[in-house]
Amino acid sequence: MRFEHQGKLIQPRLAEWIIALFMLQYVAISRGQESQTGEAATEPPANVAGLNPYNIPWGSGGINFSAGLRGVYVDNVYLTHSGARDDFILVPECDIAAFFPVGQSNTVVLDLGLAYYEYLKNTALITGTPTINPNSQLAFNIHSGDFTFRFSESFSYQVTPFYETGSEFYNLYNTAQFRRFQNRVGTTVTWDLHDLVVSAGYHHENLWSDGSYYNYIDHASELFNADAMLTLSPLVTAGLEAAGSVNNFDNKPIFDTWRARIGPGLRLNVSQFVKVRAGAGYERIDFDSASVTSLGVRPENTYYAYAGVEHQINRFFSHSIEASHDNQLGFNAANLEGTHVSYSLNWKLNQKLTLSPHVSVNWYDESFGSGSASLYHEKFTYVAAGLAAIRQFGQHWRASLSWDYRLKDSDIQAYGYAQNQVALELIYQF
Repeated sequence: MRFEHQGKLIQPRLAEWIIALFMLQYVAISRGQESQTGEAATEPPANVAGLNPYNIPWGSGGINFSAGLRGVYVDNVYLTHSGARDDFILVPECDIAAFFPVGQSNTVVLDLGLAYYEYLKNTALITGTPTINPNSQLAFNIHSGDFTFRFSESFSYQVTPFYETGSEFYNLYNTAQFRRFQNRVGTTVTWDLHDLVVSAGYHHENLWSDGSYYNYIDHASELFNADAMLTLSPLVTAGLEAAGSVNNFDNKPIFDTWRARIGPGLRLNVSQFVKVRAGAGYERIDFDSASVTSLGVRPENTYYAYAGVEHQINRFFSHSIEASHDNQLGFNAANLEGTHVSYSLNWKLNQKLTLSPHVSVNWYDESFGSGSASLYHEKFTYVAAGLAAIRQFGQHWRASLSWDYRLKDSDIQAYGYAQNQVALELIYQF
């Protein structure tokens, strides 16, 4: 939901207040990390980079405001296999986004999104505190010669049992809330030699629960990544990519692991309208805890793979398909192995109406690897599908209507569920 103000000048006091508000949030999250202890895109959001007609210039940068209201109907709010309970939820939201040049080539990006969930039937689920959207971040981009340095701090506070970004999945059920903080801070360096681009990054990430019920997920991760991609022709870019992590769980040391993977990567510009990316390689997963080793859990030698095609048919119609195999941190066991297939489409029927259907099928195996059959082990299929329609009404009003479906079909019957959500969102743009 977006509430944006158009104008030529923002009052200094208001600008200072907005930046101070964001910095207070930044300090609060950072202190939370110190007390209890997905990376953002490298470009500023389009709506704050001067591409949005409602952008407010402030110097040569800009600030955007957005706010609105979303109404949601959920038919199985507690994600139960049987005895489903429904609810209506009102979600007021707001967002403050800013982009400021520093000097001739450096930039600062700020984004803070807040929401509040008001349950109308199951009022015990009302937390009384706002959530912080996962897009919230503070980033500083520095350019020096052939090098680009990006220092970033991203954070969120969520209460729903899922927030699927394509890179994480929480295998939770029989609950309506999973209150959690997530904080990631670090840097990425890119060395651009025109035909050869080399990048490397390090980030420290914390995930911890708000309360004791799910405190077994509390952990800190050191994340590393690097790649070198060589442009062989205007159509082909190929190279080598690697990633690794060290993961320490505060309350479940049996889950402690380190992971490393390496393999080739390929990017193809088949035409102006078709882009292809693919990669695959070897992955090693090892367990640090002596206790888990004594239970018969062994290191895993496995693989990762991904492939995706993006097709821009014309300015009205684009779609993409992706397939991948990966290993993520498990939260009921030490590893969540997954195979995924997804398809999404963006269809602009006319200047004012856009339809966006999507579907994904995921096959998961959560366990401690193949070493011990006596420990937790669950196999399940997870299906996510949906359709969104966005309609622009004149210059100021925009509305969206969406339907989302989630199905978890588990080999442990009581752990499965199905859920439908229907949401209506109304936005006013100043």
